[in-house]
Amino acid sequence: MAFRILKNFVVRYRSWIAQQQAGSRMAQMGERTPLVDATISLTTRTAYALGHVFNDLTAAMWFSYTLLFLQRVALLEPLTAGCFLLLGQVIDALMTPVFGVLVDKYSKKKTWHVVGSIMVIFSFPPIFGSFVRNTRSAVSMFVYVLSITIFQTGWAAVQISHLSMIPALTSSSILRTELTAIRYSAQVGAAVIVFIVTWIVLPSSEESGVRLGPTDSFKFRNIVVVLSLLGAVATILFHVFLNARLLEVSDSSASAKPGGVEAASRAPDANRHKYWFGNSLLARVAMLYVASRLFNTLATVYLPLYIEETAVGGRQALATVPLASYIASFVAALLLKYMNESCGTKVCYLLGSLIGILAAAIVEFAGSSEAVMYSVAVLIGAGSSITMVTALSITAELIGPRTESSALVYSIVTFLDKVVTGLVVIVIEKWRCIDKELCPTYNRDTLALVCATSMALGLVTLSFVSRCISN
Repeated sequence: MAFRILKNFVVRYRSWIAQQQAGSRMAQMGERTPLVDATISLTTRTAYALGHVFNDLTAAMWFSYTLLFLQRVALLEPLTAGCFLLLGQVIDALMTPVFGVLVDKYSKKKTWHVVGSIMVIFSFPPIFGSFVRNTRSAVSMFVYVLSITIFQTGWAAVQISHLSMIPALTSSSILRTELTAIRYSAQVGAAVIVFIVTWIVLPSSEESGVRLGPTDSFKFRNIVVVLSLLGAVATILFHVFLNARLLEVSDSSASAKPGGVEAASRAPDANRHKYWFGNSLLARVAMLYVASRLFNTLATVYLPLYIEETAVGGRQALATVPLASYIASFVAALLLKYMNESCGTKVCYLLGSLIGILAAAIVEFAGSSEAVMYSVAVLIGAGSSITMVTALSITAELIGPRTESSALVYSIVTFLDKVVTGLVVIVIEKWRCIDKELCPTYNRDTLALVCATSMALGLVTLSFVSRCISN
């Protein structure tokens, strides 16, 4: 009996020694140990959810109403409006990897979040504010270009700093998925607020029709002012209630080592960057995210134009149909936690892709009644929610314990989608049919095509990602 107890003790001691040696090797390699592993408090989760609300409010307005506003209210040509949207996507794409490096190497995540938020709050209102009366003048064009440039730069800073907080808060893949779902639920909630405000501000009478005009400019200005105030409040609450020590614990531990942070991090930086840029799996995961984001963004952009084209439901449909879509997204994001635990992220992505393809088929072949519009909106919302959250969850799984490079990875993943989305929009607007008698269903066909194509791309990429992971 005594011999058995002694034998068990020796086995456990050897196991403990092996764990300590493994931990020592991890520390020497510069790996970060997240502060929160087992659980995350409700206060932290709520505060984290608020951190991207301002970005989400502006993004819902940007993607849902920019083309509609510039073409109908500002009276710009479709190609010019598409160029402004492309400009925003290109600036966002270029600044995303820049902030991916800056957030990882310099200062703190919350500091970059503050910088980006300040840029957004001062640049977003002029885009929809109609502060220059002659919208086609050189001054107006300069205001649009400058505002869009500053807005997208600040937006990228907030996005990357906020995304990089997920791996820093927990090492658990389940909790990372939950944080991603919480983040997306907050995004959906912010979009719901945008459409409720729009529903209130825009007239809902049938007599007013669906089509907007220059007389509606002050209504858009009121909408962006309200959204900016709400976003500023959410950002302040985020910084008040999210403890910065949860995010920067590794920085302090690195500072305590001989030689300081610079000596500890300078050597591994080049190796880390080389590792990620040479990682073929990262390219596959990036394409998976591109497909999800392409579906989400283009559906958001062209759903209001499709509603206006059908002339069904009155002007209020410009707010209520997207609202239904985002409510479906919210419900799907809440259910996704349980779906992911039961069937895994890959199966969830497959389900979301099939839902998106079904939405495209209904758009193209089921007619243009109110029931069809709301059904399509629900399917688009559910499909985009499932694919977006699972794509980000797969990205977090790819990062694993290498949280010191999380901002860089997220910037690489999000870079491509912004360029591709902008280019697709400019192609669609370049070939837009002006004579409605020749192509009365241009927006319907466009919405169906982009939904089906992006989800098909997602399915193809998913097969390569799953095969690479299994191997």
